[in-house]
Amino acid sequence: MKRIRDAVLSCIYNAADDDEKLLRELQVIVNEGGKQVYSIFFKLMTHLDLEPDIAEKCWNAVLNHRRKLSHTLGRDVNFRTVLCDYFCSMDKFLKNPVVVELHLFEEQLNSLKHDSLTGLYSRSLFEESLPREIARAKRYETELSLLFLDMDDFKSINDMFGHLAGDMVLRDVGRIIKNEIRAEDSAARYGGEEITILLPETGKVEALITAERIRKKVETLTLSYENKKIQPTLSGGLASYPIDAQTGVDLLKNADIALYHAKASGKNNIAVYSENKRRYTRVDFFSQLQIRRIGDDRARAVFQAVGRNLSVAGILFETDTLFEIGTNIEIRIRISSTDDWFVIIGTVVRVEIFTSGRYEIGASFMEIDQGAKNEIARYLTRCLEGKGME
Repeated sequence: MKRIRDAVLSCIYNAADDDEKLLRELQVIVNEGGKQVYSIFFKLMTHLDLEPDIAEKCWNAVLNHRRKLSHTLGRDVNFRTVLCDYFCSMDKFLKNPVVVELHLFEEQLNSLKHDSLTGLYSRSLFEESLPREIARAKRYETELSLLFLDMDDFKSINDMFGHLAGDMVLRDVGRIIKNEIRAEDSAARYGGEEITILLPETGKVEALITAERIRKKVETLTLSYENKKIQPTLSGGLASYPIDAQTGVDLLKNADIALYHAKASGKNNIAVYSENKRRYTRVDFFSQLQIRRIGDDRARAVFQAVGRNLSVAGILFETDTLFEIGTNIEIRIRISSTDDWFVIIGTVVRVEIFTSGRYEIGASFMEIDQGAKNEIARYLTRCLEGKGME
């Protein structure tokens, strides 16, 4: 679609003073792209949204109107004049047309879509996109995730270093986000230091990997303003359709709830929305683990690790082996010294350097049988009651 739009736009620019050339080149594009070319042409020239069948009928009517006007006046009438007269006098789609250069119109339209500071989309475009993406996810029965990000202690940055420093931070964070998301994702500056990211056809695990990657990039960002160092961090909330919400309003609300919990949990972290307590309880867990990569040549190798903390949704462990974010792993775990080994499939979502040659790895559980889940739940209960594993 973008390729056809660019071709139509180029045709309009290149044939600005030659109507016959415009019509001839546009017909070539129509032969390739079909009726949608007429819709794109009218969108660019008049800002009207016409369905392809209606656009084709309007196109033929405009050409016929041009012939009649030229015959009546005894001279060729500029095609753009005919276009304006037809939509004002015949079909009357346009009420108060304004004469404006196309490139100026494009620039103005672009400024409404994008935030000038961060380069991300505007809030208004996000609010247009959210219900549309929900509808698309419902139609094709796919997942849709929403990340709601917020800079930590941003007011302190503005108070300590000034608003120009705050703007610098937002620009760099916007750049990081644009570099870390896919072409089909859309990130918008929701307001102030708040940023939303829509991730179509993306479940919670994949969305959490993206969120953690962004969080880590921002955490390692060291900026200098007037010889003063600024080290920003951000927190985020994650909610997904259809598991967490059925409407765009609820999806945004639940992502915001998760963001609140991320802030309440110490900031600089990503919280996943959960209807059950809206956040998983996490407790210390210092048991031996066995880790195996899934799906590569090293899959047979088993690596030793030591647990750090545990929840029903994931585990944090320490090891001298580096596992990249996004790696699928098999985790063999014993909840207590008397329990059998349980096998859980997880995805690495966080990597930290713990000490020299050691790493702290966070993994989100993807596949866990009910027996393992029950044992973990009982262990968490014992810990919360002050009877944790010895």
